[in-house]
Amino acid sequence: MIQINPREIAAEALMEIMTEEAYNNMTLRRLLRQNGAMPRQDRAFVTEIVNGTLRNLIYIDHVLNTFSKTKTEKMKPWLLAVMRSAVYQMYFMDVPDSAACNEAVKLAGVRGYASLKGFVNGVLRTAAKKKNEIPLPEKGTAEYLSVAYSHPLWLVKMWVAYYGYEEAEKICAFDNQSPDVTIRVNTLKTNKAELKEMLEKAGVEVRDGKVSENALHLTKTADLSRLEAFQKGLFHVQDESSQLAVKILDPQKGESIMDMCAAPGGKSFTTAEKMENAGTLVSCDIYEHKIELMEEGAERLGISMMECKVKDAAEKEEEHELFDRVLVDAPCSGLGLMRKKPDIRLKKDGNEIDSLTGIQREILENAAGYVKPGGVLVYSTCTLCRKENEKNLEWFLKNHPEFEAEDITDFLPADWKVDTAKKGYITLLPHKTGTDGFFISRMRRKD
Repeated sequence: MIQINPREIAAEALMEIMTEEAYNNMTLRRLLRQNGAMPRQDRAFVTEIVNGTLRNLIYIDHVLNTFSKTKTEKMKPWLLAVMRSAVYQMYFMDVPDSAACNEAVKLAGVRGYASLKGFVNGVLRTAAKKKNEIPLPEKGTAEYLSVAYSHPLWLVKMWVAYYGYEEAEKICAFDNQSPDVTIRVNTLKTNKAELKEMLEKAGVEVRDGKVSENALHLTKTADLSRLEAFQKGLFHVQDESSQLAVKILDPQKGESIMDMCAAPGGKSFTTAEKMENAGTLVSCDIYEHKIELMEEGAERLGISMMECKVKDAAEKEEEHELFDRVLVDAPCSGLGLMRKKPDIRLKKDGNEIDSLTGIQREILENAAGYVKPGGVLVYSTCTLCRKENEKNLEWFLKNHPEFEAEDITDFLPADWKVDTAKKGYITLLPHKTGTDGFFISRMRRKD
């Protein structure tokens, strides 16, 4: 029988993600597929180490730099990956310190660093003994939140300026929780009660969503694609924030809808299901391979009304048809997704926001021309950045007097008190809503 060391796979993934700027979800998926002989428990162990280490990386590096004379930026990539994963196991998992240390020392020798086993052992043993002696920046400062919750300092400062210190800390703390998987029931094929029963029989833990009536939250799911319910197209993966964006779009059976930045397709799938697969739905993306993935998803779900089209959302057409509703879920900095995509916090420095804002405005400018008189335009992002959200909405309404913001109160859960809803928008703070961090706005073109 093949012996596969899950800690080695985890270190390999971390090294690739950090040195090759690879995406953690794609890297994990590939390495787990290549090592398919690993039992389910080991696969879950690898996933937890990789995502957990990335989620807590700034703090973990702070620990290593506290106890090592050689700082993290000078360490060999393989040894750094091994040591980071070991600190995560010791500080954040129910793994005995001795096991994490011993396995890390063994892994040091796997890639030809046997001469540095003593260094690895010494740093990790000291880190294990002095868990309660980690020096942190002064509480009440942005620097403290940055290190304690492993969020980049520029981002913490921005959120403190937006929301205040306490709220910023709550967002950071929520980002560091392990996420569950949220799905949307395919109402073309089944209903929530039937799907819930089927999933529970397959050993999946299921609970109802809080924001969307057809949302379910799943835990104890090793590989969704192996579930019979997935193969039969009874659901697709989609956060409740995205489901709410489609609810605010409010697509109706028989209408014509355009989803301008549709990949990976979740909002288009939900739109088609709400329209009972009847009407016109044009789903666009700039990348052909993503169009193919959307077409495969639509086929699995039994959606026949989607026309998937390669299109640059910022590029104007000389002649184009008009739609009852247009959805712009714009490319953005993704700062609301850090709970599910922990590598985002390591790959952003804030410098891309101005260029993203320019692209977002080009797309909004273009989108305006596709909306019929009396039609609806919804603009959303998965980020918590006012330049990309509120400021873009203000800019658009100022430059397009033919549009007006619409009250979205009736689309929101009854117990939500949202001051901005009457102004046509909402910012979903993840610790309050239990969703991704998200922005959704709704405008109507005057008749």
